[in-house]
Amino acid sequence: MSRIRGIEARLLKLQNNEQQDLDGGNKKYDENKEKNVETFDYKLDVENEQMQELLHKLPKLGKIFDVHKKIGEGTFSTVYLGSLKMDAALPEEHKRWFAIKHLVPTAHPARIEHELRCLQDMGGKHNVIGVELCLRNLDTIVFVMPYIPHRKFSEYVGDMDAEEVRQYMTALLVALRHVHSFGVIHRDIKPSNFLYDRENRRYLLVDFGLAQRTTSEPPPADAPRKRARDEDEPAHDAKRMALDLSLRARGVDTVAPVVPRRTILPKVQIPKQNIPKSAPGEWPPGAGRCACAGAGGVCSACAARPAARAPRAGTQGFRPPEVLLKSPRQGTRVDTWAAGVVLASLLTARYPFFRAADDVSALAELADLLGTEPLRRTAHALGRRIVTSSRRRGLCLRKLAARLRSPAPACAPAAALACAHCRVPAHQCLCRDDTRPADVIDNSVSIAGFPDSAFALAAKLLEPLPSERYSAQRALEHPFLAAPGAPSAVTNE
Repeated sequence: MSRIRGIEARLLKLQNNEQQDLDGGNKKYDENKEKNVETFDYKLDVENEQMQELLHKLPKLGKIFDVHKKIGEGTFSTVYLGSLKMDAALPEEHKRWFAIKHLVPTAHPARIEHELRCLQDMGGKHNVIGVELCLRNLDTIVFVMPYIPHRKFSEYVGDMDAEEVRQYMTALLVALRHVHSFGVIHRDIKPSNFLYDRENRRYLLVDFGLAQRTTSEPPPADAPRKRARDEDEPAHDAKRMALDLSLRARGVDTVAPVVPRRTILPKVQIPKQNIPKSAPGEWPPGAGRCACAGAGGVCSACAARPAARAPRAGTQGFRPPEVLLKSPRQGTRVDTWAAGVVLASLLTARYPFFRAADDVSALAELADLLGTEPLRRTAHALGRRIVTSSRRRGLCLRKLAARLRSPAPACAPAAALACAHCRVPAHQCLCRDDTRPADVIDNSVSIAGFPDSAFALAAKLLEPLPSERYSAQRALEHPFLAAPGAPSAVTNE
């Protein structure tokens, strides 16, 4: 009897402990819920204050539009959702909606003028957003643009089939072809800047705040060196970087890049006989190691070397090798590289595709995907040099997509052969296949529900050498996008 009573006592104690844990969990859940509600209410209060402040600084805006809520925020602007006051009595579905972009007061006037010119000259057709109205009062400036309902890219990146991906990429490249025809680089191509109304198949390329005119000459040596932020130490959230447009006031049709500060090291006296001879314009002297290497200082020849200067604006993860290597030779292929990153995300159902927080880590990620040798050849062609501690073979995007999209890894055969390079079983190997170029199309193969031509197009858009990378026009002629009978993407002409 006593044994039974002891068991009953222990069961009762366990039940009481479980009830206490349950009560404690419910209490913690209620506290977290209350905290989240308070945080949400606080954000709403802050947004309302910002909208009221904007309407106070720009009274004309309040006379024309009802400003409802904040729908976006970036480094240089904040975007609100608005509707016409004359439509206030209409049902929600019949109202005309607008995106009201409020530019930060510290934005350079040349930047604002350039963005407005881009919207006026190129916008309103071929999937490029236009501008309906521009209002200004002192340092408060807003652009009123069309609005289309859209969702976050991460919500549908893994749900799109081959046909929808074909239409999406066609629409993006049509917009880029139109922008590039004006001699303009968008410089910030990414999913959040390409709005997609999935229900109605509508697309809009937005945000020309970093747009830049193409130029075949490197920036002048006497360009101002004003810095908006330390570019060699990017923010953790990888926000885009500013461009100095002060050269526009001098009538120069180019963009002055932000230049990192140089660390001044003591000069070292090197015997002349130790300095290798070099041809005119050759660097480093003698095409080898300089004599001051490892001497704890910098010789006069190295100290006289000009610092690398090139535009570096854009969002981390979408910047091509020529931007990461600070090459002055940058053109419209900067945008097609970013389009290739978007396509890679769609094929692998992974966003973001690259996650590096700085330029060196970004180059390491490219070396993992493309291999170290293609990256070294690209650096050499751009007048740069990449030194790596190990050699990387590169990954096959086809194998990577199949692995990431498969619900479960395939079972290994009893006598599975191992890859000679990565030493993993052959069915799990992701190494690049050197026997078959990545851009060769096998129409009889389908990978993860996508035709082989989709991966061939991604290989040409992610070509590290800009001169061999596809332009927007050539990409539109690729078999994946120009397949017989494939419907073209809707354009808002």
